[in-house]
Amino acid sequence: MREAAVPAPSTKAEPDSWPLMLHLQRRRVGDPMWACDSWSLAAVDSDREPDAPPAPRLADRRADNGAETLTWRGLRLTLHRDERAAYRFNLSSRSPRLFVHCDSTDEGTMVPALVTASQDVASAYMDGGEEDVFSCPMPDALQCWIEAFIARHGEPEIALGKSRRRQRGKKQKDADDHG
Repeated sequence: MREAAVPAPSTKAEPDSWPLMLHLQRRRVGDPMWACDSWSLAAVDSDREPDAPPAPRLADRRADNGAETLTWRGLRLTLHRDERAAYRFNLSSRSPRLFVHCDSTDEGTMVPALVTASQDVASAYMDGGEEDVFSCPMPDALQCWIEAFIARHGEPEIALGKSRRRQRGKKQKDADDHG
């Protein structure tokens, strides 16, 4: 009797980044004398281009209804094991979000530089005061993918706040003193 061939385990690592296409929208706001640009992240889509560029590039520019939409390709959402707690926090919120950090050109155009699912990373850029960070609802497919990443690498340990640590320390000290 012949044994059934057992397939060899895949040696290819599962990808830890997801190629994305970002749609940034610019609107002119204010009166003609004091008008300025208002930017927002209109949408995020999976980038199915087989040879996605390694750096952000402007793929399309459209104007309608008083707004201009710039479509950017070549960006990836990359997950990091040490940010699992931030991903879990984001996924457990009512409306999980994706965050995009952008740089501004001399002409005033926003160029996406980083995509993250970590509110901690996004807030670090915002704390600088000069950084532009936009957000939009996270697509369901990305939520599932991040859940799988967390499951594959283990649930993160949630750190206790200082007051809880102090209380635990006081209780332990009292038990040692009276025991």
